[in-house]
Amino acid sequence: MEIKTIAIYARVSTEEQAEEGYSILAQLDTLKKYARQHGYIVSKEYKDEGISGKTIQKRPQLQQLLRDAKQGLFQEVIVWKINRISRNQLDLLTIVDELQKHGVSFRSYTENFETETPMGRFALQMMGSVAELERNTIIDNVKLGMKQRARQGKWNGGRVLGYESVEVEGSTFRKRKETRLVILESEASLVRLIFEKYASGKGLKAIANELNHLGYKTKWGKAFSVVSVKDILNNPLYAGRIRFNKHENWSTKRRKGTNSSYIEEQGTHEPIISEELWNTVQDKI
Repeated sequence: MEIKTIAIYARVSTEEQAEEGYSILAQLDTLKKYARQHGYIVSKEYKDEGISGKTIQKRPQLQQLLRDAKQGLFQEVIVWKINRISRNQLDLLTIVDELQKHGVSFRSYTENFETETPMGRFALQMMGSVAELERNTIIDNVKLGMKQRARQGKWNGGRVLGYESVEVEGSTFRKRKETRLVILESEASLVRLIFEKYASGKGLKAIANELNHLGYKTKWGKAFSVVSVKDILNNPLYAGRIRFNKHENWSTKRRKGTNSSYIEEQGTHEPIISEELWNTVQDKI
């Protein structure tokens, strides 16, 4: 009897890191135990840690698995749960088709099916639909929570020049600590300088050139550009307001996803510039 050679794939996103049973080690331990019980040889373990299941393009270990499948290094791929491969049904079916093209079957340990039979294939499609529905529901719930926070004038997280995010004691948000904005004076003085220079008549390019000449950097440690200066001047956060959802699905639509009914409320954070300076700059823009 031929001994089956398999590959194990495990993935966990940043949000799932803390969830019991989702850890990389827990997935690998379960799947290796399964392999030993059935006398399978594990060719290789593939691990994408801290990576979302939204897309397959940004998962180096999954891409390597597909290349190795093409080389015939194993006969089957096993995962703890199908949503470890993808939460997008189209991506899931594309991956399984690619594996089958090279004579490699796909098995889910938790859902207990494989793709070598018509019923197994049907079960995969059904479970793929469930995984995608689950992902979309989670996304909608998170967006709803973030909108509610914005309406309350609260910060939804992220890095911004002039402020630092400080954890709010005893509070959680989206399985992570809730944060609030606190002025970082070393950067806030730069923000004021940018607003004052524009208000006095300097253009975007001239301001960017001057900042770079003086050795200033953006929050991300990069040189200033016309766009980065303009984004600062257009951000009501500096005047004490929270703006949310002006651009929807930024990762795919960019500025084409502009939302006309975005949220803008008085924030709970301290402003860096005065309302008068903000209005002067907006009039000039």
